[in-house]
Amino acid sequence: MITDEIVKLTSDIPGLTVALFAGAHGNECAGIYALEKLLPILTPTKGTIYIAFTNPPAIVANERMITKNMNRCFVANNQGDSYEDKRARELMNVLDDCDALLDLHMFYDKGKPFAICEENALQVAKLFDVAIISTNWNQIEPGAADGYMFEQGKIGICVECGPIPEADNYVDFATKTIYQFLQYFDMSPKKVEDSVLPKRYIVAKKAVYKTRDNFTLEPGFETFQKLNNGQLIAVDAQKQFRAHKNECIIFPHYQARVDEEAYIIGTEE
Repeated sequence: MITDEIVKLTSDIPGLTVALFAGAHGNECAGIYALEKLLPILTPTKGTIYIAFTNPPAIVANERMITKNMNRCFVANNQGDSYEDKRARELMNVLDDCDALLDLHMFYDKGKPFAICEENALQVAKLFDVAIISTNWNQIEPGAADGYMFEQGKIGICVECGPIPEADNYVDFATKTIYQFLQYFDMSPKKVEDSVLPKRYIVAKKAVYKTRDNFTLEPGFETFQKLNNGQLIAVDAQKQFRAHKNECIIFPHYQARVDEEAYIIGTEE
């Protein structure tokens, strides 16, 4: 059952404190299902684990959000009145006591799972079964829980566990990712193999927002698809949006509403 309870699991052996979050966007279900499955059986070998379903009303409604994108609410000066703002403040109080965070998400378009983190968390993210690790997100899209951790000098990692319509196919991936994360901190009750996948490193450079109803994203894009120099990405009544050399597209959001990001531009290191 999905509730707003923040569960605390503590070992008799001292160790680090970590957090496992899922459901900041209520329709991104692979991580939610994984945490539901693990919650009754997960026991840390040392230290403390906090587990939270980040946005329970959105999860119950199977909606991305109730009022506001929760991935913009994890900021130290948050004084907002929305449910998401209030919930984020509650969860930031938990994160203030944590050494590391794993935040599980999914995405709209086609593609394979990947990780988002900053440089201080790369050694952890390399252990996951992802082929792509993307950095610099806190610079262009601040307000995510992993970015909040980074700003405190702590480890924060977001793992995008595959396309939203394929959530059932990625529950095992999300579950293994949780164990890999805990294993890095010597907290996992189950031993799993670390990833041997070669990695690509993508730096997020800018977010492009849908500013008008007539903004149209060109069809067929997938996350991390490489773009040709000059390739048309989107149009609206006033301009064309074209790619530059060595760019790729991330999170093409065909269902974006006005004032939501339509896509992210990244470059490969």
